[in-house]
Amino acid sequence: MKRLTGLAAAALVATSLATLPAPAQAHPAGDRAVSAGATWLKSQLTGGILHNDEYDYDDLGLSADVAFALDAVGQPAAVAGIVDAIEPDVESWVGDPFTPGRVYAGSVAKMVSVVQAAGQDPTAYGGTDQVARLAGLVSSAPGTNGRLEDAGVDTTSPYDADFVNVIGQSFAARALTTAGSLRASDATAFLLDQQCDDGFFRADLAFDKAAAEQGCVDDTDVGSVDSTALTVINILDTPGASAAAKGAAYLAASWLKGQQLADGSFSGGAVGVNANSTGLAAWALAEAGQDGAATRAATWLRGLQVADLAPCSATLAGVNGAVLYQPDDLSAARTAGALSVPARERARRATAQALPALASVPVATGTPALAVPATATEKSAVSVTVSGLGAGEPGCVSLGSTAKPVTGTGSPVTVALDLPAGAGPRTVTLTTLGGSVSASTIASLAPTPAAPSVGAVDAPRTVKVDGRKFSLAVTCDAAVACTGKLKVSTASKVKLATGKKVVVLAKRSYRVAPGGEKDLVLKLTKPGRALLASGKVKVKAVQTAKGAEPATTRFWLKIAKG
Repeated sequence: MKRLTGLAAAALVATSLATLPAPAQAHPAGDRAVSAGATWLKSQLTGGILHNDEYDYDDLGLSADVAFALDAVGQPAAVAGIVDAIEPDVESWVGDPFTPGRVYAGSVAKMVSVVQAAGQDPTAYGGTDQVARLAGLVSSAPGTNGRLEDAGVDTTSPYDADFVNVIGQSFAARALTTAGSLRASDATAFLLDQQCDDGFFRADLAFDKAAAEQGCVDDTDVGSVDSTALTVINILDTPGASAAAKGAAYLAASWLKGQQLADGSFSGGAVGVNANSTGLAAWALAEAGQDGAATRAATWLRGLQVADLAPCSATLAGVNGAVLYQPDDLSAARTAGALSVPARERARRATAQALPALASVPVATGTPALAVPATATEKSAVSVTVSGLGAGEPGCVSLGSTAKPVTGTGSPVTVALDLPAGAGPRTVTLTTLGGSVSASTIASLAPTPAAPSVGAVDAPRTVKVDGRKFSLAVTCDAAVACTGKLKVSTASKVKLATGKKVVVLAKRSYRVAPGGEKDLVLKLTKPGRALLASGKVKVKAVQTAKGAEPATTRFWLKIAKG
């Protein structure tokens, strides 16, 4: 295997620091996803410890994972509470109650690291100098110098073995470097030997401690997303990490980026795509400044974060914020209406490993807000503008009994809602994982009465009178019934024996339904009959109604021939 030399690694880290963007910072949308995830994780603790309900035991290792996640998102009080809760039972975590002298070195390394993350003193934790204990578990033997080793292994038993792997080795390098131990450089050097030329860290240490090759064997060892990601996280979270270690971490992050699938997720090998591997990879990529890849992974993770926002949905509202292990877990939970115990146990680990990654979800445009019209008519459709949601961020917009889910795009989104019946103020509410935001109220108004209309007379050029009667058609194109009075008179003054005057020939009231048409039958007045007897007369039909525009139609009247 060809390892990076110290100078080469130093050059690589210098180049990386100069060319990579700054590590990802929490975005507003990320804050909401992170806050919800942290709240759910903390709700799973009992006295600061995660109790495994599937197999009925206190899972101190997973409790530490929760502490690391909460530390990464800035919740020191919760981290301290977990570390304090672990302390009385720390020996049950790192040892074997059935095998005196048995010590799991990887657990010790993880324990020292989480105590340091809590800002506490690992040299006096659980009544023991845990740093010295950890240093004593680092081999000084030729060929394995720097290798972390379990204590009390029964080498004569085929059922006992050294369980230290690369992840445990990375915790040892982190813990010892942070503590300023003299064994830190050896532990780190052995860790870096596990990195292959492609950049990844293998998962397991060499099984045979007597073998000449104790590091990665190129073209034989395969890459592990989880081991590589955790090693990157541990190196970059180590104060005073060497240039060689940082260079190795940036190279490993580049390899991780190349393993990302098109949808942003990562595969955990035989188990397939899952939130654990994707969460660790996204966390590591963000630490290494690979913001684009971290954001794509975080976007995929958000699709597995429960966000049942009432009133749009309440099926899994009790577990909002939890990140489920795989899409099938989420589908099954929605079908069942609850998380099964095994699914909840998987979700606890998935959320712990995905929580820091959720800070990299797509940035939102400011804080969530709603824009609504100042007034609208009752029972009408109104358009509401939602802003401040990051791309892919879930939300629920509600108005009265109407509720619609909305997904952010990174830009304002418009949602159509139906205003309920009745006049008065109406409040629109936007609910996100961060809580609810109420918009300015809409003044719901009663419908404005339609303006009255007299309709329109549809008359031919000449209307014939049959005996004393004639008909005029009135059409109504208005939204309300057309009503009024119709008076037919001479178009101008006519000469009579008594002088010139306008003669009224017929009149009547009428009502025509909206959109309808009606034939009105009118009777000639006595003066009208006398006037028509002398021949054809030009007339005007005037329609009037209170509050309506009058209408006038001109035509000729004549007696129909027999």
